[in-house]
Amino acid sequence: MKTGLFLILFALTLNFLLTVPVYASEDSMTLEEFTRLWETEGKTPEGAVRCLIIGVIETVKNNNPDGPKMWGMALPKQYTDAEGNPDNSQRSARNNFSRVVAGTNFKGAIATSYLGGTPENGYQYSYDNKVTLDKRQGKVEESTAKIFVKSGGKDMSSPVQLRKNKDGYWKIFEYSSLYTGVKPIKSDDF
Repeated sequence: MKTGLFLILFALTLNFLLTVPVYASEDSMTLEEFTRLWETEGKTPEGAVRCLIIGVIETVKNNNPDGPKMWGMALPKQYTDAEGNPDNSQRSARNNFSRVVAGTNFKGAIATSYLGGTPENGYQYSYDNKVTLDKRQGKVEESTAKIFVKSGGKDMSSPVQLRKNKDGYWKIFEYSSLYTGVKPIKSDDF
C-alpha cells in the first residue's frame, strides 16, 4: 500500500516538474528558456531591454557559456559576430557591466539594478521582475523608441534607443547609459 502511494505521488510530482516551465534557479537561465522568453518579450521595447539585462547577467555574473548569445539576441546584427555574440564594438559594455560594485562580491551588480537590485538589498534580483520605465520621458513610435529605464542603484533613469526589425523584434542600438555606475553598498566596516 505504501509503495503504491509513493509511486503515485512520485509520478504526479514528476509530471508536474516536466510540464511546468521553470528556470534552472532564480538567477540562471538556459539558452532554450531565454529563447522562449525573447520570442514574447522581444516584441516590446521594455521586454527587449529586460532580455538584454538577463543576457548581460548570464554573461558577466553567471559565466554562462550561452550568455553572450542571449545578450546578442537583443542587439542588431551589425553589433554581433557570426555566432550571434556581441562583437568587439560591445567590449566597453562588457567591461563596464563586469565591474564589481563596492560592497558586493560579484560582477554584474549594475545589470541587477534593473531587475530589483538595490544597495539596500545587496543588489539581489529576480528574473521574474520587469524593467521599470520612467513614463514621463521617452517616446515609442511604430518602429523606433527611446525609453528611460529606472535602476534601483541610480538616481536618474537611463535612456535606451531601439528600432523594430522586419520580424517585429525590438533591437537595442544605444544603451551606454545602462552600464554607468550604481551606488555602492554602504558599510560601517572602515
